[in-house]
Amino acid sequence: MNIMDVLIPFARTGRIATARVGAQLNDVTEELGPPWAHGSSTGADGLPYLYAYGSLEIATCQAHCQVIESIVVQTDWATMEWPSQKPGRLERFPGYPAYGEVLRTLDEAGCPWESYEPLTLDGQCAIRVPASDVIFVFTTEDKDREEPMLCSVSVANRHPHTCGE
Repeated sequence: MNIMDVLIPFARTGRIATARVGAQLNDVTEELGPPWAHGSSTGADGLPYLYAYGSLEIATCQAHCQVIESIVVQTDWATMEWPSQKPGRLERFPGYPAYGEVLRTLDEAGCPWESYEPLTLDGQCAIRVPASDVIFVFTTEDKDREEPMLCSVSVANRHPHTCGE
């Protein structure tokens, strides 16, 4: 398994297993078990709203409903950790995929993408998959590398909900 085996299905659908924008956190924990780590920030109810399974980060509403607002895959680790399909185990694989590898793999998978100008700034560039709204962000700051390196892939709720609706 490598990171592109995870990212291609995510790019196509905007979901990773049961984790998708608008789902409940408990749907994810039923499948993946308890999060391996919690964010230090807390919501209005005192609960954390950032949950992590290695390189997979899930952010929920900052109130009691625990609706998933965003999903981020942090790819800027030398060794990424990922929930295995075998309960209680994890997968490890290299991070930092290169720009050319990501674009080539997306193209080979028939997953159309476009440049994403709102996140193309000094030190980074971005692409977006229109079908899913998944955004790939690459760092261009490392002058020792020939091409940009992928640092994160994410999807977020473009229309935040109001709790109770």
